[in-house]
Amino acid sequence: MDTKKFVYQLSVVEFVTVSKEFCAFLEVCEKHTIKSFVAACNKLLPFLYYKATLLPSTTPVLDERNEQFVTEFDYKTVENKVEALLGQHNDFLEIHDQRAEDSYGQFTASIAEYLADIYQDLKNLSLRYMTGNSEVMNDALWECSESFRDFWGIRTVNLIRAFHILNFGNVELDNVENKSNTSEPDTSEWFITKRQQDIDHTPLE
Repeated sequence: MDTKKFVYQLSVVEFVTVSKEFCAFLEVCEKHTIKSFVAACNKLLPFLYYKATLLPSTTPVLDERNEQFVTEFDYKTVENKVEALLGQHNDFLEIHDQRAEDSYGQFTASIAEYLADIYQDLKNLSLRYMTGNSEVMNDALWECSESFRDFWGIRTVNLIRAFHILNFGNVELDNVENKSNTSEPDTSEWFITKRQQDIDHTPLE
């Protein structure tokens, strides 16, 4: 298998790019207002899920698993930032989780926890891609794809539902205090922004 050719396919590079932007977004989420954060998640999460479904299949080539870069401290930092930003809106009713089946179809989940779960896999992928080692990159992509299928993919779907309700469900978001810097970050250079601009300027046939 030519791992160098595989890891630089367009669909792979685009997924890694979106993953990197998603992680960077969460790392500075305290710069958002709750409204801008919810609005951004409404765009990023569906796009991330879509890009993950386009990934080509691969198989691992290394004998050992790749190094895990994301520490428990990194995970908790992201989780705590999101939880502080969303306040009482962090919890949502989960309906597609094994724990829900044990609770007669209902389970209260944490948006912050789910986002941190996704962050952990995507940040590890992004950092492994920075090594420039095509075999490490290949196995990182395989591991991320497997995790998408079995773990963080369904979490992404559930978060899309949760953020849709927050954004369009007449939820009062102004009553959450956010003492952090509330200036909205510049997203003009985001990959998703540029792709949306391309779509907006594409003439209809």
